[in-house]
Amino acid sequence: MKRFNTLLLLLALAFGLSAQVSEPYVLADFSENELGKMVEICHKGGFDILIQKTPFSTYGHYEWNESFAPRGNRSVEQMVTAAEDAGVQLGVWVQENAVGTDDPFFSSEYLNQYRKGSQLQLYSALSAEETTIVMRRNEELKTPSTLNLIMIDDELISYSTLEFSGELTLIHRCTRGAFGTKASAHDIDAEAYRIWDSPEQFVEPEGELREMVRQSLDNKLQFFPVKLYQGEVNQELIDESIRVSHGERWEKEGDNLSSLGLFVIRATDKRRMGTTMEELEWMLSKAACFGVGYGLVIDPKAMKSHGMLDDMLATMKRWNRLLRAGELTERQKQLLLDPYLDWHLEEDSTGYKLYSQSTSRRYPCHLEEVEPGVLRSETWTWDAEKGGGFGLRILVEGEVEILNPMVSTSQGLVMFPCAVKPGQRLFYDFGETACVVDANYNKLEEVVVEGLAELDEEDSKVYFLCEVNPETQQLPLVTLRYITREHSESVFIHDVPNKW
Repeated sequence: MKRFNTLLLLLALAFGLSAQVSEPYVLADFSENELGKMVEICHKGGFDILIQKTPFSTYGHYEWNESFAPRGNRSVEQMVTAAEDAGVQLGVWVQENAVGTDDPFFSSEYLNQYRKGSQLQLYSALSAEETTIVMRRNEELKTPSTLNLIMIDDELISYSTLEFSGELTLIHRCTRGAFGTKASAHDIDAEAYRIWDSPEQFVEPEGELREMVRQSLDNKLQFFPVKLYQGEVNQELIDESIRVSHGERWEKEGDNLSSLGLFVIRATDKRRMGTTMEELEWMLSKAACFGVGYGLVIDPKAMKSHGMLDDMLATMKRWNRLLRAGELTERQKQLLLDPYLDWHLEEDSTGYKLYSQSTSRRYPCHLEEVEPGVLRSETWTWDAEKGGGFGLRILVEGEVEILNPMVSTSQGLVMFPCAVKPGQRLFYDFGETACVVDANYNKLEEVVVEGLAELDEEDSKVYFLCEVNPETQQLPLVTLRYITREHSESVFIHDVPNKW
């Protein structure tokens, strides 16, 4: 079943930009009082479009969500003006041609104006009390549904499960007279249909009801001072963990690709670690390569607790500038297509440079005590296309902290004089300092690096050392990941003034 999700937003042409470049946007739930904070996020990240994710409390009449617009149309008008004055265009994420079950348009009065599937046929007459319905087999019923609605004559019936048996379909645990309709007896020739719905539990209107719903939406959108274009939007979550399949699909779509999808910045929870800078820049490099936008979603918990959020927004601002006004060569685009290679974009006194980065797998450090209080891992062989410095991500778990972590290569030893407690990480990015961060990347301590270690070209023998309290009875749980930079590429970005 086709989803009829629609995102109403400004196309690039509204900004005087190339029609080939779709705009990145921020997608969020926010209140009227939070508009200023969201506009600030747009400024920090270089976004011109802010989209309200849930603007309406009902779909059909499209009444404003009170948490978004407590004063109705007046709130909307003032928010649109305030955002525009700050250089940000305000849009809304809506379901077009949708009727929700809590809307007045969802009633017996409009029952025959909902989109229906193929006609169903009862196997036998049906009393008003039966809660298991036997139908002639219809393959359409195998298509997943959310509301599980069947209409027989003027009665709506919701069900829990289906069972196929030969030429019959058994529909179990039915709620008769659902949604305010009346449970009635039906003869074997009664008209019966399945009602189509969306995963968000909306039904689709038809005929006169469709026009009434469309008019309700148009009445709301008149408050926006710009013309909004409607179209199907890719709502797929961009996840770098399946980067190969994403890249292959994006390449295949080529010129027809209008948006990468939604990228979510998450905080750390029990299920997964928070979003990293490497994950973010992987996505941003692909947007720049294909010349298309994306939607940024910041998890509410990450909004409050992700310690790298400001750095991530600054990084997005650089990449969004490259997306809008940069000129990548065909060779650079091919380099950016590599699904296994990360890219880092920097700006210095000479301009913008792209650095290719290789991020290793996570190495669990199998530690053994070599002398009281001193632990050493097995020796790894790290493969670097180009010798030189490296970055580190060291995660400590379990119950034992580590002291003075060190990494040794054939070209030296680098030490970080600090303590890293369970649940904390050590971040080191090629410079003279490192930092200890908590589970959500909030900086706890800056560490001055001692010594110097580099990798050989191609294979390097490397091992990890650390100290622990000699009286501890357990070994710490340490996971290490390293980052190498292979080469840099200069990129040209037109000098376009900021809107702020």
